[in-house]
Amino acid sequence: MKIYVTGALLCCVLFFSVFLHDSVNAQNKPTRLTFSYVDHPVIINDIIPIVQRAYLELGIPIKLVMHPSLRNLKAVESEEVDGDIAYSDLLLKGHDTLIKIEPALVTTVFVLLCIPSVECNEEVLFDNNVIVSTDTTYKGLVSFYPEPLSDAFYTINKLSIIPELLVQERFEYGIYVLGEVCLSEFIGMRLV
Repeated sequence: MKIYVTGALLCCVLFFSVFLHDSVNAQNKPTRLTFSYVDHPVIINDIIPIVQRAYLELGIPIKLVMHPSLRNLKAVESEEVDGDIAYSDLLLKGHDTLIKIEPALVTTVFVLLCIPSVECNEEVLFDNNVIVSTDTTYKGLVSFYPEPLSDAFYTINKLSIIPELLVQERFEYGIYVLGEVCLSEFIGMRLV
C-alpha cells in the first residue's frame, strides 16, 4: 500500500511571502523566525539544513521547535510559530488558512510496515488489526480512502519511533512516512 504525497515546504507561512518580497528588499528583516518540525530523518537531515542555509544567507536567525504533526499545524494557525518546515498535501486538507510554499523539496510515501510473521497487504487497513500510526497520518489516510478504515488504529505523537515499536514486536503493523533517503532504515521489514 503506497500513497504518494508531496512534502511541501511550509517554512515561512505568511512571513515568507511578505518579508521576502517587501521587507527583505527594504532591509527591514525580522529579527528572528521560529519554525516547527516533525522528528523524521528526511526533515532533520535534508530539509532543515536547506532552510537554515537560506535564512542564514538572508541574515535572519531561525529557531526550530520539534512538535508532533498535529500540533505543528495548530502552532502555525495560532501563530505560536511562524511556519512549519515540511508538510504533505494530504495532511494539509482542512487547514485553509495555511499557505503552502512550492515547489516541493521532497516526495514522500505512506507505507504499511509489517513484522515478517504476519499477512501484509492493504486489506490490513480495513480489518480489526491494531495498526500504530500518528494521529495526523491516520487522519490523512481517512481523508484518502473512501471506505472506513479499521477502528483498531493506535495513534501516537512521535512518528520516528514507529519502526522501533515493530522491531520490538509491540505492534505487528505500523504506518510510516518514508522519503527516498531513509529506505535503508527498514532492511529486514516488508514494505507494502
